[in-house]
Amino acid sequence: MKNSQNLYDVSNEVDIIDFLVDNNAMIKDFSRSQLSWFFVGESFHVILYLAEGDKPKFERFIIDRFAENMNDMIHLWNHFDKRIQNCQETRVLKLAKNKVHDLIAMSETFRALFNREDFEEE
Repeated sequence: MKNSQNLYDVSNEVDIIDFLVDNNAMIKDFSRSQLSWFFVGESFHVILYLAEGDKPKFERFIIDRFAENMNDMIHLWNHFDKRIQNCQETRVLKLAKNKVHDLIAMSETFRALFNREDFEEE
């Protein structure tokens, strides 16, 4: 998923695992799907461990300057919503979708925190 210059789906599991270890958030239970999310500077990272399906896997989505890029946040929210509608990993995807929704709702607060007046219009 690279429909925008600010939204990245990082599929390299080694990079994702390194990121989790670096942030002291490596999962310990590989028997169930899990969600992790982080702020790194002004970037928002969503990491999913998807245990269901044929092969367990990690996925990471990154939105740079997330407080300003509401179109990308909405795109990510819609991405999770479509996957939920297709009955894929619904529990963990609902958690991810809700986290993105919370950040969208708080975007003005984050823009103020980062001292940003300019932002991408919806």
